[in-house]
Amino acid sequence: MNSDNINLSKIDFSHEDLKPDTLIWNQVKSQVHKALVVYGCFEAFFNKIPIHLKKFIFEFSQEIFDLPLEAKLKNISTKPFHGYVGQYHPIPLFESTGIDDSNIPHKAEKFTQILWPQGNPSFW
Repeated sequence: MNSDNINLSKIDFSHEDLKPDTLIWNQVKSQVHKALVVYGCFEAFFNKIPIHLKKFIFEFSQEIFDLPLEAKLKNISTKPFHGYVGQYHPIPLFESTGIDDSNIPHKAEKFTQILWPQGNPSFW
C-alpha cells in the first residue's frame, strides 16, 4: 500500500461533554479502537488548539528527530515505550520520544538538558 493513499482516521476530541460513561465518550472510544485496529494510529484533533500552535509543534518535533542518534538515545525511561524508541529492526522507520511527567517544569527542563546540553532556549 502506498503511503500517499492512506487516509488515517481523524477523531474529534473537542466535544465539551467528552466524559467517561457518556454516549459521546463511548462513540469516540469506539472510533479510537477501530482506528488502532485498522491503522495502528489516528489523527486526533481538538478545535481549541490554534492551527499556528499545531504547526509550531510539528515543526519543532522535527528538530528533536533530526538530533544525532547518540543524543536521542540519552532520553531513557523505566516506563515501556517512553523515552526514545527507535532503531527497531522490524519497523526501521519508526521513532518516538516522550518526556516523562512533561507537565512538571523541572522534568521538561531535564529533558531539554539531556538532548541539548549546550541549551536550547526555543524549547525551554
